Amino acid sequence: MSDSPPAVWVTRPRAQARRLEAMLQARGFAPVAAPLLAIEPIEDEEQEAQVAAALDDYAWVFFVSRTAAELAVPRLRRYRAWPPGPPVMTVGEGSAESLRALGFSEVICPREGADSEAVLALPECARAAVSGRRVLLVKGEGGRALLAQTLIERGALVDTWICYRRVQPRWTAEVLAPLRERRLAAMLLTSSEGVMNLPALVPAADWPLLVDVPAVAAHPRIAAAATTLGLRRVVTAAAPGDAGLMATLESLPAVQEGSR
Repeated sequence: MSDSPPAVWVTRPRAQARRLEAMLQARGFAPVAAPLLAIEPIEDEEQEAQVAAALDDYAWVFFVSRTAAELAVPRLRRYRAWPPGPPVMTVGEGSAESLRALGFSEVICPREGADSEAVLALPECARAAVSGRRVLLVKGEGGRALLAQTLIERGALVDTWICYRRVQPRWTAEVLAPLRERRLAAMLLTSSEGVMNLPALVPAADWPLLVDVPAVAAHPRIAAAATTLGLRRVVTAAAPGDAGLMATLESLPAVQEGSR
């Protein structure tokens, strides 16, 4: 039995990780900030002014992530108040919470699922609801094109505002210490793009230690990416959101054993 709480890598970008880190601490874990992506805002005052001027023309505005909401909304508010204005939509309870904190009392969000497929199943995205109407997608560079492509196929007029990019961060020896000291109980994976940065961030000499560390993935697509890299103990969270990650983490036999 160890007197130290089990160490867990939190691989979200730092600005997005605070809530999950607090949940881990409250449950007796030692969160370790191990971001697989860093966020770099893209500033474009001309585009921001154009979006603000056209805002009321949109049937709704979709934010692909918490980051998109927290970066874009304050920028638009330099030019106008919002709300009032078009409804907001997102995927995932974390992003919805951010929008509520920004003053949007009504947030359109899937009740089940946390991906583009779940968003496209919403009645607001049905062909009859979007055909001939203008919608705005606020996102980072790259990412899946499924949402925009499907909405266009359904007759929507889709505008896209790219307000940030994801870049590879740098890790310090402090991040790698729990792995090297064999006290890393698990890692929480929340981005398939981020997972693909693992080989560049974990030195080759440490990789054999990593492949058997339990990994909880937020989505099957993320789990598949981790498995492709050779991680051998990958499980998908039983439910979306931070609560799903925590419940699955606490259910892992290795984690339960290590916390005794």
